[in-house]
Amino acid sequence: MLPTISTVIPLYNKAPHIAHTLASVLSQKVLPLEIIVVDDGSTDNGADIVESLQNPLIKLIRQTNQGESSARNAGLREAKGCYVAFLDADDYWYDNHIERLQHLIKSYPNAALFSTMHEIFHDGTTIVPGMPYPQNFNGYVDDFFCRFANGLSLINSTTACVRKDAMLSVGGFPVGVKKGPDLIAWTRLALDYEVAHAAVITAVYNRDAVNRSVRMRESEAPGSLLYLSQLLSEVEGTHRRESISLLFSRIAFYTCAGMCETGDYGSAISILKLVKDLGLWGLYIKIALLLSIPPKLLTFARRWRHRF
Repeated sequence: MLPTISTVIPLYNKAPHIAHTLASVLSQKVLPLEIIVVDDGSTDNGADIVESLQNPLIKLIRQTNQGESSARNAGLREAKGCYVAFLDADDYWYDNHIERLQHLIKSYPNAALFSTMHEIFHDGTTIVPGMPYPQNFNGYVDDFFCRFANGLSLINSTTACVRKDAMLSVGGFPVGVKKGPDLIAWTRLALDYEVAHAAVITAVYNRDAVNRSVRMRESEAPGSLLYLSQLLSEVEGTHRRESISLLFSRIAFYTCAGMCETGDYGSAISILKLVKDLGLWGLYIKIALLLSIPPKLLTFARRWRHRF
């Protein structure tokens, strides 16, 4: 019997994209059990577009604006499938996505987190990010944190599929976390369960989407880095310390590069302080150097970030 997969799409002010996103799901070679769209208090007509499709596979849930994590959790709870595949409302899947996920689930039954590869659409061109595994690899991820650090394309909120009961057992997506709640969710799953990956491109991350390029300036480090820093303290002296430290360093460096490029030095300094507290002096020096480089010279970091 084939595994049942529900699709969950959080929606907030993505009216220009949602019809195309849904069309990509409805065009799958293997259709999901259902498509749950959770409108998180949008102020545009995105939810109306969803309703106008009048497709029996699509279920629309409306809630007041509580954030993307809350919307994903609402969809997760509502899902009837044993597995849930997530998709952002401005991205889209190729027609092999659900088919590939079903193959992964059947082939690697001990896993609770599954992922495929994606392409990045940016400035009218398509970029294939660096892969943590050779092309066409299928299997269990041997060291999630190390592989993720060596290829940040290993998983994201458009390629991820979770076993519903496992995701609920780790608390779903953390609500109220700024920047990176999905990374925290994947990390929690990877600490307790196996992860399976297919190095096959099945999705597109649309970096040109409306609202996606807006960078909010914060006075503290992103929630994902705060979580990883806490995790580093908890795993001190264990075999996981090195690989988690590698993932933290990778994310911290490229996040700071992006902040410095936009002139958001306050946020970058908050990460620098966190790095200092952890005693990661090599990383501290690299980030300190970033702060001295003119923003225009850091454009390469944004363009190449997802290639490695």
